[in-house]
Amino acid sequence: MVPPVPTGCHGGAGVKILRVITRLNVGGPARHVVLLDRGLRGRGHETRLVYGSLAPVEASLEHLAVDRRSPDDAHPRRSAGGSVRSAICAPSPSLLRLVFREAPDVVHTHTAKAGTLGRVAACLFNMTRPRRRRCLVVHTFHGHVLTGYFGPAMNVAVRLAERTLARITDRVVTISPAQRDDIVTRFSIAAAARTAVVPLGLDLEHLARLDPRRAHLRRQFGIPERALVVGYVGRFVAIKDLATLVRAFARVAAQRPDAVLLLVGDGPLRAEIDALVAALALQKQVHLVGWIDDLAPAVRDDRHLRAVVAERGHAGRGDRGDGGSEGRRRHPGRRRRGCRRARAHRPARSATRIPRRWLTRLSGSPPTPANDRAWVRPAAEAVVGRFSPERLVDDIDTLYSDAARAEAVARV
Repeated sequence: MVPPVPTGCHGGAGVKILRVITRLNVGGPARHVVLLDRGLRGRGHETRLVYGSLAPVEASLEHLAVDRRSPDDAHPRRSAGGSVRSAICAPSPSLLRLVFREAPDVVHTHTAKAGTLGRVAACLFNMTRPRRRRCLVVHTFHGHVLTGYFGPAMNVAVRLAERTLARITDRVVTISPAQRDDIVTRFSIAAAARTAVVPLGLDLEHLARLDPRRAHLRRQFGIPERALVVGYVGRFVAIKDLATLVRAFARVAAQRPDAVLLLVGDGPLRAEIDALVAALALQKQVHLVGWIDDLAPAVRDDRHLRAVVAERGHAGRGDRGDGGSEGRRRHPGRRRRGCRRARAHRPARSATRIPRRWLTRLSGSPPTPANDRAWVRPAAEAVVGRFSPERLVDDIDTLYSDAARAEAVARV
């Protein structure tokens, strides 16, 4: 677990860090930055987390940024843990004022919009400072919008903007080797020497210790103990391509009448997914769960559960949002030769090809306790260690130190 949060910097031993993220909505980036912020404070650094307001349809994780030791001191715009909700919007004068007032040693931005505004603010701040007193500028890509979101002209503009921002960034952080390949090689955004891979940090230990005898969602939705359950956890947005998931599940359900699809999350495409489920006559087998605070019931290690938790995103190439490297599979939005326009959100593979793989992997006999001891638990422990908050804090703390040292040498 992350060390307890101290009240501030110990005797000036740490550095002053301003961390900027677009918003603390439900998702990995929000949990990542909160754990990172808390862990670095635990090592004596003085940190401040800045974030913008949520859209009306988004679920919030802002409560995670509040210091639990002092709930009475929490304020909607500022928490005892050093978090500030700022107007993260162009031209963002409040963010610029905050950077100049705090005069941080490090400005670390996360996600695209905050990355743009935060790095511009840091650049303006550095222009007013002597070289030896400039802040270190770091940006983390949690996925990217370099392809799959816009048309050809906007893609060119976004990539040009990111290349320009990279020139005022001391270190670019990616969360997987595949994403680093996108940033360095595929789109030529940043130089390899200034780009590092730091996997996400998430607190997964409580998921690895779940009681296998409890199957909360199965009871809630009346799902038989040995039924095939396919699950999705994530936002209902176009880039996730949920329509392909639902159509593929329809083919699975035709061969496995006991199959059930659980969609955990919400978003602007919920009505569209509802309509698709109705059109395919899957209302009894597809359950839209909505957002839930505790994901444990959705991933509980039931001995008879066969589940796929899938989130397609831009952390890496492939079908998972965890940065999995699955080769150079066709990516959503990649342009085909002969096409006049790139199609945003192009499915990575057709719905007719996915179910056969699912049936092959999932339709076998349920896992036994022996299999659980042999490979399930060791695999879970490996994942917990790889994405642990402690490892994340170690990596980022080292990155700050190494980058500051390299910049100091370069200024001599």
